[in-house]
Amino acid sequence: MQLKQGDMWSAYPDSDLFLVTTNSTVRKDGALVMGRGIALEAKTRYPDLPFAAGAWLRAAGLTGGDYGILLPYPNMDHPEHRVGMFQVKRHWGDQASLDLIRLSVTTLSQLVAEDGYENVHLNFPGIGNGKLQYEHVLPLLSELPPQVTVWTR
Repeated sequence: MQLKQGDMWSAYPDSDLFLVTTNSTVRKDGALVMGRGIALEAKTRYPDLPFAAGAWLRAAGLTGGDYGILLPYPNMDHPEHRVGMFQVKRHWGDQASLDLIRLSVTTLSQLVAEDGYENVHLNFPGIGNGKLQYEHVLPLLSELPPQVTVWTR
């Protein structure tokens, strides 16, 4: 894993997987709640993203549950989109969960090994609206492979 500071979106054009931290709360209209931080930025750039993610979670029966990683934003009309979800909490209003971050790290590490992702970018999970301390999350991230860059601002 590499740590980098700056605007994560600057790496988007060269990434083959771009992960934003999220939850598993799906609204009544079918959209995944993406109301803060980089999730809100992704929603603003790609307004149908929360609906695509919400539809997948509902179809899989994972609304309010654990998914770890949701790959990637499925939109055949825009194949350049490489946005996926890295779960840090179940309900959008909760504090981030170290157990969910651990699950997401493990799942991402397996995906990189199995699917050959070479240039993965992830915002530092759990420390913004997730309300966790950087020092508590960093040891979990150290298990990520070198193809993953974790960003802070």
